[in-house]
Amino acid sequence: MRGSLSVKFCLLSFAIALVPFGASCNVQNEKGKLRSSVSTKNSTPDTVEIANNSNSPRESITFILGEDKGTKNPYYAEATNYYKYNKNGKTNYLVTTCRSLLEVRNHLVKEQPSNHLPWGVINLVSHGDQWLGLSVKVTPQSKRSTLERVQDYLKKGTFKPLPDNIIDAQSEIIIHACGVGNSPEFVTTMGKVFRGIHSTPLVRAPVLFEYYSSIKQDSTVQESQKYFANAWITWYKRGQKPTDSALFVNLQKKYPNSKIDWRDALKRANPRWAGDVYHYAFDVPVISVIKLMNNDTAPDLSSDENKLAWINAQPEILKSLNNIQIPAENFEWSTQIVYTPTRKGIKSPAMLVKGFCTILCVLKPLTEESENKLVLRNPFVPELDDSEYYYSLKQ
Repeated sequence: MRGSLSVKFCLLSFAIALVPFGASCNVQNEKGKLRSSVSTKNSTPDTVEIANNSNSPRESITFILGEDKGTKNPYYAEATNYYKYNKNGKTNYLVTTCRSLLEVRNHLVKEQPSNHLPWGVINLVSHGDQWLGLSVKVTPQSKRSTLERVQDYLKKGTFKPLPDNIIDAQSEIIIHACGVGNSPEFVTTMGKVFRGIHSTPLVRAPVLFEYYSSIKQDSTVQESQKYFANAWITWYKRGQKPTDSALFVNLQKKYPNSKIDWRDALKRANPRWAGDVYHYAFDVPVISVIKLMNNDTAPDLSSDENKLAWINAQPEILKSLNNIQIPAENFEWSTQIVYTPTRKGIKSPAMLVKGFCTILCVLKPLTEESENKLVLRNPFVPELDDSEYYYSLKQ
């Protein structure tokens, strides 16, 4: 089959899980064939059921937590292909309509496993990264799932502990989003979101970047794979991109032992084939509202020096910067006086602060070498307990 594919009839697609802010496991034991119809009481029009041919007593489920915006980065479409058709990736159920963590939680309770055991593997597929968390909303009415926002909803009591027959210590939640495992606090917080009454599930997240790729023939998926990618990262103020020569010097200085051809990688924003080196850029925001005593207490931010000094003196902003591990001077900052309502209904002056930093990542997928560019190279598949590739929250 592979040898018969040609450029004329074959489409090779790539999609990566980076956060599209303002732009853009292999553990499943449940294997089987895709059913053409849904027939069990646990299935809904939004859920694809896949027959279970394994000996695992627990049922597994995958949530595709977004839809693609355009064709430039078809991450969710490619992830759907993988969890539908890859023999190691497919799960018992595939849900494509949940758009918040709360909807996922409620679905796990409403559509309980047909064998009356707690859930086994639960895949959460979302754009995301170590700086901004997940692009999926916390609740249908909220914004994206940043660390601070998820923690706020936990404090409000939005996420009640799940019953023991839904989640227990043997349940396994795998967050599929680029590099989220580099934020242990976020992974720990996600464990609290899906905690049980008497136990917390095992939660895993990749340390490297993830992306999916497939080969199609006449619009039919012939093969689909999930890849890990090493990432070499640099950053700069949004709107002030250095020249490629300056980026080359920066990357070479930051990663002196790397064998990556930086100049070559900076030429491409998309890979030519699975395993190709390329770069990807996206913006990271820091937004905060700082209360002022009155208009007379507004700081003098007329110069960049004054603005940066004031920003570095604000604990709330410093907390956000500490979470993402990027210095304030690498952000483009803007400030504006706004008025926010108090508990008494009186409008109080505040300073709206917005900062944006552009992250540029050079990516190299981990694959077996192959000279045939039309064939998906076999991905490197690490063990889930390998801390070099996954951060795992174990209770």
